[in-house]
Amino acid sequence: MPEWLGGAALGSDLRLPPADHWKAQWARVLRWHHRVERIREKALMAELDACDLDEVIAYLQNCYHLRDWLEASRPALKAQLDAFFQKHFELGACRDVCNGFKHKSLKRASHDPGFNLYREYDPFLEDAEPGRSPVLYRIAFADGDDLRRFDLFEFTNICLALWRDFIGREIEVSTKA
Repeated sequence: MPEWLGGAALGSDLRLPPADHWKAQWARVLRWHHRVERIREKALMAELDACDLDEVIAYLQNCYHLRDWLEASRPALKAQLDAFFQKHFELGACRDVCNGFKHKSLKRASHDPGFNLYREYDPFLEDAEPGRSPVLYRIAFADGDDLRRFDLFEFTNICLALWRDFIGREIEVSTKA
């Protein structure tokens, strides 16, 4: 039988036991985050273009999809994943970004079907740091009657840090049990 190069057979997960297939997605998340960090550096000196923002969105999509990979690889983690997403606003917001850019219109948003990814102009940045871009990148979500605003790159870092904590806590515990 030939080895197929499509579907779930693509990538390094062929060499991993089924319970570890999530590791292939985690590696993608880390690679995408590395790209986002390069874009963050670029944003300090120049305005970003659509391709740069596409890469940030792709990171957030891969970041959210890690949940699917973990749940498929380790079904026993479903309750912990549900609680994790309930506890952390940012992960629900990451889901909204992922699904919002996939579907355009969200019917079942975690927080805000009309979240806003926007640029903010701060003319004082150039004065304070010559050569610094005056453009800041933000993302905002409705949270009940409140509004939660994030620096876009801080938001990506928070999502990554939350996943690192979850993996360190839940995966380590489940592999030792």
